[in-house]
Amino acid sequence: MLSSCRNVRGGRTSKAAFARHSELGLLLIGVAMGAGVVGTGCGPGINPGAGTGGGPLGGSPTGGAPGPGTGGAQTGGAPGTGGVTSLPSTGGRFWNFGGAPFGGPGSGGVASGGAPTGGSTGGSTGGSTGGLNTGGSGGAPASGREPSAAFLPAAKEACPTIATGNLTFLGQPVTIWAGAAPAAGPGGPVVIYWYATGSNPQEAVRGLGQAAINEIVAQGGLVAAPGATNKKGTNTGNGVWYTGDFDTTDEVIACAIEQLHVDTSRIHAAGFSAGGLQTTRMSYDRSGYLASVVTYSGGLTGLGGTTPQDATNAPGAMVVHGAQGSDVVIIDFAQASASYEADLKKRGGFAIDCNHGGGHMIPTGIAPSTWTFMKTHPFHVSPEPYATAIPASFPSYCTLP
Repeated sequence: MLSSCRNVRGGRTSKAAFARHSELGLLLIGVAMGAGVVGTGCGPGINPGAGTGGGPLGGSPTGGAPGPGTGGAQTGGAPGTGGVTSLPSTGGRFWNFGGAPFGGPGSGGVASGGAPTGGSTGGSTGGSTGGLNTGGSGGAPASGREPSAAFLPAAKEACPTIATGNLTFLGQPVTIWAGAAPAAGPGGPVVIYWYATGSNPQEAVRGLGQAAINEIVAQGGLVAAPGATNKKGTNTGNGVWYTGDFDTTDEVIACAIEQLHVDTSRIHAAGFSAGGLQTTRMSYDRSGYLASVVTYSGGLTGLGGTTPQDATNAPGAMVVHGAQGSDVVIIDFAQASASYEADLKKRGGFAIDCNHGGGHMIPTGIAPSTWTFMKTHPFHVSPEPYATAIPASFPSYCTLP
């Protein structure tokens, strides 16, 4: 039912692919230390914070999640307004710049919003099966298929008992939010979250929203945010994450399959900045089991890493970024995002483009939509639920590229 969707055909066209620059690696090394990166903080509801470091993170709202929509499409409660304060300054480097990468304590208020609403119980009686199913709290997810067992990881060591807290997998720290294994049937989804330079695993609360984490846990699923790199394999950005860190998350997923019986058709990933680049790379290196991804200021930099593990699967992508020329820290993340979208299209994949028009940040109020995107994009979802329209509950700046 298009009454609850925003038709965006004819909207913003795809950007030109980001050209490969051989000197990018030199830029990452050669930038002088000591200059703080300041976020632009453009757009309503964005909290720039008071620190002297880099771009702020928008707060996650506590607005209602979309309704289940088993018949007509439901948009759930209104997204939250305002924003929670940005992360405190943590020191460290951001793309080889000195100073704290995030602003200091901000002054925005805690977000508020409506409670989620249930979906309608049926579609049209004239033969239609209903409108777009956007999922929701307690609602049935869109249908996909299970990944091949050949691509699902097996544990290399004895698994720790999975529970909410800080655990260790293959010698690496991982922050876990976990539910309980179901009495019968498949468990909940898995979401891997990669944080930005100078941040920490708690950034997952910003990127996914506490309401989404609560829902995942209630379904018997798991959210995992690695706490440090193992520095093995290939550097995917500025030394924060490496391809060898996928071994750590493979181990998390293997243990979650073993103990929580998680739904392997609903394994997703998200991340911001350096974590967004890591998420982009994971969508290729673990395309054998990843269902969908959300990249906040991620994309392709022209430095390679675009050979998929499973050539038959291009995980659906919600590509979030700021304005060209504004979302820039050494590279222009708007251009990098456009390159990623273009490559997904070439491979037969699907992406929506969310240009919030600001600087280098997670925009305020987007978290409920990122979780909805994941729920509606299980592994090899068919048909594509957003092929002609994006749910009206999404920010108006999200379009079909």
